[in-house]
Amino acid sequence: MKPGFMTGYLESRGNITFTEAALQGYDTLVMAFGTIDGANVGINNGAFNPSPTPEKLIADIKNAKKQGAKNILFSVGGGEINTYNPGNTPPADVARSLVSFLWEYGFTGIDFELEINCDADYLNRLCREIKKCDSNLMLTAAPQINQSEHGGDLFLVAGTSHRVYDLAIENRQFDRLFIQAYNNPWPEIAGYNETELGFIPAAFKNLKRTIPKETLIAIGQPACINGAGTSIFNGPNAGNNIYHGLSKQYQLICDDPQFGGIMEWSINWDKAAGYPFIRAVRDIN
Repeated sequence: MKPGFMTGYLESRGNITFTEAALQGYDTLVMAFGTIDGANVGINNGAFNPSPTPEKLIADIKNAKKQGAKNILFSVGGGEINTYNPGNTPPADVARSLVSFLWEYGFTGIDFELEINCDADYLNRLCREIKKCDSNLMLTAAPQINQSEHGGDLFLVAGTSHRVYDLAIENRQFDRLFIQAYNNPWPEIAGYNETELGFIPAAFKNLKRTIPKETLIAIGQPACINGAGTSIFNGPNAGNNIYHGLSKQYQLICDDPQFGGIMEWSINWDKAAGYPFIRAVRDIN
């Protein structure tokens, strides 16, 4: 696997440290979730459970980097919860607090996994202010997929229909997009929907038409059937060979210059299943 291309979300309420995840072969780790409340930045429920004190979390992130983690991102948003609440706080104030927090703990960037309707212009300005504070930080987003008409171009949303990412994507604010290619059964492209393995390369090729070439695209999948409601794991390709099939689909697109790797929700679900996802895809090159 090319460096920095195996991405997994790590649930803050779980029991897997960043170091353990890095040892499994994940080189981009995303903590789900951090919190933004006005200009106040923190971690959901007050702590990252596997490394519950600031000192332990700082050490865990440092050790994960030693074990091969290239990127450790701080994600805000979420489906069951929403941890992105900047309100009317000036974007520059939020950015300063956020970047200071990231520096303190050793995070290398921020991920917006928004599933609410929010101000697209504000998100665009916030991303710009973050880059002003530290141009080396990685900025990513994890949109879902929708479609205006059967067979038409795919577009990206927060939740089912909120196009809050469009402006920031157009302005090339994100280094990488972690596309949630699951949970929305209605989009269909090239004859495939999200329950079929063929949707992975089909969605990638379609999204390349509307996403700036400077922005890398990572098509995401759940680690196992428990990771999402609608996915390849309850579709026609499900069965004993599903992970082998998953690997083959990513191999079809991995040489594309805009390929941003593989995203998985979540490392916690992968561990619970015995790590079949990471074993199947970590040697793709």
